[in-house]
Amino acid sequence: MVIKIHSYAKITLFLDVINKRPDDYHNVKIVLQNIDLSDFLIIKPLPYPYFLLNSNYEIPLEENLIYKAYKAFIEETKIKIGLYIYHLKRIPIKGGLGGGSSNSASILFVLNLLTNTELNRDELLRIATKLGSDVPFFLYGGISLAEGKGEKITKLPQLPKYYVLLITPPFGIDTKSIYSQIDPKSLGYHLNWDHVLEKIKNKKLPKLYNFFEDIVFRNYPLLKDLKERLLEFSPYVSLSGTGSSIFALFEDKNKLIIAQNYISSNLGCKIRICRFVDKGFLVKR
Repeated sequence: MVIKIHSYAKITLFLDVINKRPDDYHNVKIVLQNIDLSDFLIIKPLPYPYFLLNSNYEIPLEENLIYKAYKAFIEETKIKIGLYIYHLKRIPIKGGLGGGSSNSASILFVLNLLTNTELNRDELLRIATKLGSDVPFFLYGGISLAEGKGEKITKLPQLPKYYVLLITPPFGIDTKSIYSQIDPKSLGYHLNWDHVLEKIKNKKLPKLYNFFEDIVFRNYPLLKDLKERLLEFSPYVSLSGTGSSIFALFEDKNKLIIAQNYISSNLGCKIRICRFVDKGFLVKR
């Protein structure tokens, strides 16, 4: 069996850091939304223990989240299966778009399918949580609330399919570096989550919020400038995750095109037009 899969990116609509945990991680509340920018994978089984990864993203195999997901699945299930994977990386690295996490969730899902293991979603989530805080979200996809370290997922009502103007500069941002700059005094302010979730329930959006903007903008003033420019065209503009991507939401594509033409003067940034999607990945057999 050969499986083809589009592994979707995500953007961060709301990100609130609640407090620091005893294990040095942070408790967060985040609303995540998938968009139709995707990596593309072709996956087929091989005899165990063969694992071949052909990717345009070159990092050591042991550091690749695709391989980590494969290893975690076979260690958890004790099932022996090899894989050949062709991986076309299209989601920018360290852009706050969750590409590696999306790939991980996709591999867990496909392995469950190929091996007829029939793990339920809770069992897959247990494996996903070990791989990274964003990975569980992609097993739900669409729009969801993530809590705890990101592992507690609540599916939310689907919003209208906004157009997304996504801008990624020619650099990535290391998440650990940004988290290390959190001032404990800044953890006293939190969103009115009842208001946020009630709005989403009614298929509307309040003003977007990302706790990390102050830290990221202090380090990368270009991103602050991009956000200020985009706010002239849309009330819904935010940094995604810990960066480096900035996005703006539009209901009217013509307004998006006007903003795109204005922003394109920022040489070196990659500009994409995306849409909301209601899943973390799309599987084709």
